[in-house]
Amino acid sequence: MKQFTRLATLFLIFLSSLTGCKKNSDHGVESTRSTAVIAIGTDFDHLNPLIIQLGISREVCNLLYPTLFYRNYDEESGSLTFEPAFAASWKFSEGGKRVTLVLRNDVYWSDGKKVTAHDLAFSYRLYGNPDVTSTRQQYIGDFLRTSTGEIDFEKSIQIDSDTVITLSFSKQLTEAIFFDHFYDLLPIPKHVYESVAPRDFRAKSSELPILSAGPFKVMQWDRQSKLVLVPNETSVLPHPAKLSRVEFQVIPEYTTRLTALKSGSADVLMASGGIAPPDAERLEKESPEIQVISVRNRFFDSIVWLTIDGEAYRNGKKILPNFFFGDKKVRQAMTYAVNREAIVDGFMRAEHATIVNTSLSPAYKYLLDTTLHQYEFNPQKAKALLAEAGWKAGSNGILVKEGKAFSFKLIAPTGNARRSYAATIIQQNLKDIGIDCKLEFVETVLWNKGQNTWQYDATIAGLGAETLPFQLVMWGSDFERNNFNSSAFQNSELDDIIAKLALPQTPENEKQLWHRFQAILHEEQPRTFLYYFDELEGVSKKLKGVKMNMLMTLFNLHEWEFK
Repeated sequence: MKQFTRLATLFLIFLSSLTGCKKNSDHGVESTRSTAVIAIGTDFDHLNPLIIQLGISREVCNLLYPTLFYRNYDEESGSLTFEPAFAASWKFSEGGKRVTLVLRNDVYWSDGKKVTAHDLAFSYRLYGNPDVTSTRQQYIGDFLRTSTGEIDFEKSIQIDSDTVITLSFSKQLTEAIFFDHFYDLLPIPKHVYESVAPRDFRAKSSELPILSAGPFKVMQWDRQSKLVLVPNETSVLPHPAKLSRVEFQVIPEYTTRLTALKSGSADVLMASGGIAPPDAERLEKESPEIQVISVRNRFFDSIVWLTIDGEAYRNGKKILPNFFFGDKKVRQAMTYAVNREAIVDGFMRAEHATIVNTSLSPAYKYLLDTTLHQYEFNPQKAKALLAEAGWKAGSNGILVKEGKAFSFKLIAPTGNARRSYAATIIQQNLKDIGIDCKLEFVETVLWNKGQNTWQYDATIAGLGAETLPFQLVMWGSDFERNNFNSSAFQNSELDDIIAKLALPQTPENEKQLWHRFQAILHEEQPRTFLYYFDELEGVSKKLKGVKMNMLMTLFNLHEWEFK
């Protein structure tokens, strides 16, 4: 009986190996179809593009939903170009105030229904609906307005046929702004969502089917555990994925993710900060079967200082200054107090990070204002600024103002070793100048919710800010419509500059506006901008066709294959 059991087990293993190595002649090429396992630190928040906020969710949504364009990034020149995808062609008129899109007629949702202009129009209305609270709501803000200031969707969106749609705007948009925004405004299937009330989108997001028109479709999603993608065999955007299965495994502990990569139980380790540089150096020496890919100038870490009283705003929409961080002198003091060099040297190494004082990526060298001072580590300067702001040392050494101690929680998401390391340095730096900073680590989805509802006075957060148009939507005084302005920072001059940069400008005017953009953020420090860092992704050399760049880590996941 034991021998029979052993033989049966061997037979099952043999059958499994045959299935995993099945030959396929899809796309005119014979390739081995198999499973790629990608280890990530946190689960996806949603897989509905209207309400996603996490970068990893955005990456996957771009592989599921029909994108209007394909983006090409030239690393040498830093230039970005767009090619037809679901939009077969487009025409700008009235100096950029109108765009007509001609759509492909052969794109289908994974349930067999055709994707049409009606899906686009339906989706754009939802992106702009305040009840949905979309993270991309601001992208719709340039549509025409009614006399009462509301978006006039009837006049802004004209459907000429299933394959022709014309969009009209209240002002001239640069082509870069249009492409950037409408690339991210991925459509959802009207026939699935039209029966859902906009206010219920978040509550019901896990109950509704996730339809696809891109190269992948969702086979299984076990929350906090794994997401399984398989090829969408009907996709023409651009074709079904070559891998037969991609499994994202949620592994919160960094060391466990790294062990999975080294042992071969995971083929890729990415996101949540990637691989720590010291570990990357060891991998390159000790694990020749693993390649380390550096994604540069895309991500920055910062400490977000809430500039308003969060409780007053939540309870009555009152905009009052935050007791701790409403004064820019205090925010400047925080930046002087944090030893950013120590964080970089102790965790990332200088060659893998660039210390910054605004949100602008170092990739845009031609726009950087190098005349701005660097906020070098200077605890004495920090103390002086705090004293000017009314903070004096109490009997126990903790600073006090109006009888209240300078004591607050610094919240950070779990699963990110780099931010955890930075948080401990920040805590000690602030203690040294008389501030009681308590650390608290929160699961990422809950952390996002708390940050979006102004629950935290301070949080350490990362952000992918790879394009210039995205820099413009990160800020803006209407912070309730803009989830990325999590400090609730308001500045009328910055609003004016953002509006001008969305319009066509001469190169000289554009440069001057970007310099002023940086000067305001540098002066106000709504965040203590820590550094742009290289996210080091680990990839098995058995995977071929892997490309990653500043715009997106998984942009060509559908081309990956084992060979």
